[in-house]
Amino acid sequence: MADGTDIQELEKLSPSTVNLNKQAKSAPETKESSERWRMILEPALVGAMIAINLGQTSLQNFYLRTACTVDLGKSPEICSKGVGEEFRAAEVASQVVVSSVNVSRSFVGSLLSTIVLLFVGPWSDCSGRRKPLLIMPLVGMCVMTTGLLLMLTFPGASTVQVLYAVQIPMSLGGNFGLLLAAAFSHIGDVCHSSGRDVTRTMGTHRAAVQIAHVLGSIGGPLLYRKLGFYGVFPLVLILQVASLIYVLIVIKDVNVNTENKVSVFNWRLPFNAIQCLVRKRDGNKRMIILLMLIVALGDRMLLSAEVLLAYMYYRYKFHWDDILFGSFLAYRNVVSFAGTLLILTVLKRRLRFSDEMVGVVSCISYVVATSGLFAAKSTVVVFMLPIIGIIAQGSQVVQRPIINKQIQPNEQGKIYSVLGALESATQTISSPLYSLLYSHTVSVLPDAWLLPGISLAVIQLCAYLCSRQLRLRRETHKHTDNLEDNERNRKDPDAISNEHTKDLDPTSK
Repeated sequence: MADGTDIQELEKLSPSTVNLNKQAKSAPETKESSERWRMILEPALVGAMIAINLGQTSLQNFYLRTACTVDLGKSPEICSKGVGEEFRAAEVASQVVVSSVNVSRSFVGSLLSTIVLLFVGPWSDCSGRRKPLLIMPLVGMCVMTTGLLLMLTFPGASTVQVLYAVQIPMSLGGNFGLLLAAAFSHIGDVCHSSGRDVTRTMGTHRAAVQIAHVLGSIGGPLLYRKLGFYGVFPLVLILQVASLIYVLIVIKDVNVNTENKVSVFNWRLPFNAIQCLVRKRDGNKRMIILLMLIVALGDRMLLSAEVLLAYMYYRYKFHWDDILFGSFLAYRNVVSFAGTLLILTVLKRRLRFSDEMVGVVSCISYVVATSGLFAAKSTVVVFMLPIIGIIAQGSQVVQRPIINKQIQPNEQGKIYSVLGALESATQTISSPLYSLLYSHTVSVLPDAWLLPGISLAVIQLCAYLCSRQLRLRRETHKHTDNLEDNERNRKDPDAISNEHTKDLDPTSK
């Protein structure tokens, strides 16, 4: 489509949406029930997440080994010794090298993925297609892992070359942020057309991802110890290819709009998406979306810092190896999975907690558990902290369902793409700052990188409280208006008949 395309054309939604809704309402109860409980994207997300966690510690080991042997020129014996003053000195120097390169690498990678998200997300809404957005990040992951295997086969690349060779394919594919944005948009489409509960369906996918965390965290270090890099990265590639094949064969788009031929390179798409995010909505919905945007950006900053620094932090402060770190990640994700079940079954179903209250409780849980790391001196204490923070992941369970309840089905791609782009842009700033903070404090106060996370959790807590207050105010006004309408209709029943007759009379218009 040409650049002069009218904005209204970009907003068109396929008429098949209406037909799908009518079919869902008129379908038999048994068909509706099977539709509500069938798997959607769980296999693809599980495969991709196992692959990410399977290679996480091996990838960090590869970075540190490259920095130690290539950039610092140390012998492989010193770099892999694991004990002694000489190893400790080389370890600190290697972590500083990797953290320094991460400053520029994170900025470039996040910038690229932000640009990609701003174009492909709105295009997805205009065309009604989510499948290409699911394919892109999986292709990027496959290219990244293939590049890693080539660098292992032909060694000698520096830390800068290795880190950028990993980052660029992922960023051009939209990174894992695009996979999540596309997944939640597709889930929203399916829920809208089939009547499935959004919070429960997204919570189920979140639980599946947590199971994948456990499997990958346990298997990665064990495979690395037994088989080395060539035992881990080929399996990672197989899982990524399997997830890609599942999406290509099984996943079908719900609302394909064949009438709206919008080019993905249309320069209006990012502006249309931003306009959709900030446009005025009734019932304080815009403010709730913006508050959840703050929560989502905070969660992305916490997650990116965890992926970037957690292994090096536990390795330095508590003298853990990759096996112990992987076991801890698996244990923590088992506890987190139990926390997700606790949220969905007890807090939501039994106690009838609102999504906002679940978010508040999860933020408190995170602050208490993370603060405990400052005082922790032994491995036993560290392993006790996830139990204290058992529902600390609750914010990630409820934030997107809250957003989904404020927007229309044809806005999901735009909203989630802007959200993903802002998350990438935030990571563009936060990751280099985290790397700088850690590289300057690792030898003096290694816990310093936890302080920004605690502050962010407090801000998220306030955002959830404000969102709850706005929702209650909207419901109160709606209830008051309904009472006034009922009272007015009771006093003047003829007004309803007159109004109905007026609407039917063509001469009255």
